Amino acid sequence: MTNDTWESRDLPVLRAIVEISDEGARDMDARDVAKRVGMDLETALVALFALAGEHPPLFKYEDASDFDGRDMCLIRDPSGHARRIVGTWPTSETLADRLVQAMEQAADQESDPEKRGWLRKTADWLGSAGRDIAVDVAGTALAKSVGAS
Repeated sequence: MTNDTWESRDLPVLRAIVEISDEGARDMDARDVAKRVGMDLETALVALFALAGEHPPLFKYEDASDFDGRDMCLIRDPSGHARRIVGTWPTSETLADRLVQAMEQAADQESDPEKRGWLRKTADWLGSAGRDIAVDVAGTALAKSVGAS
């Protein structure tokens, strides 16, 4: 049986890349990432090279490997895909969840019993049977907000 490395190794490394970039760093190297995550350099490098092979790309980098071993530098520009994975950019699923939560909050604040009932039923439906529709609508809205057709 293989070990799950996503939660313990790869996701924290990807999160560190996004955080360091968002703090204004133009680029970083494997040591910066390892230090941020609190892991040894070799483990961080294994995660970095695993992540670097993903498509669509998660970030830009320069392979600084040589005869002494693997290394990575000039890690920069985490992609929108990377940002959605770590949760700093919305996905259609998270937008759909926000819509359901907003409907539930509106129902809680509605004084008219009939409107409150419709809001609750709509929130329940969007959170269950209508989930695919809510995700599609959110995806369309998200695509329009980033200029996609």
